[in-house]
Amino acid sequence: MERLYGEDKKKALSIFYDNFCEEIDQLFFKKFQELSDLNVGEGETTRIVGRLLNAKTNVIDQIRG
Repeated sequence: MERLYGEDKKKALSIFYDNFCEEIDQLFFKKFQELSDLNVGEGETTRIVGRLLNAKTNVIDQIRG
């Protein structure tokens, strides 16, 4: 496979990052559903969801650079 440069490289990496971020979204959504099923209470769920959203944002920010 030939090495990519310039716009081709940017496009390939953008697609890679988009797909990776989509996988992260799916994983976090699954975990939100699992958390909801635990029935640990609204306050605890809200606190954990906030932490998970912060973690998700941090991961995606690091991936996007």
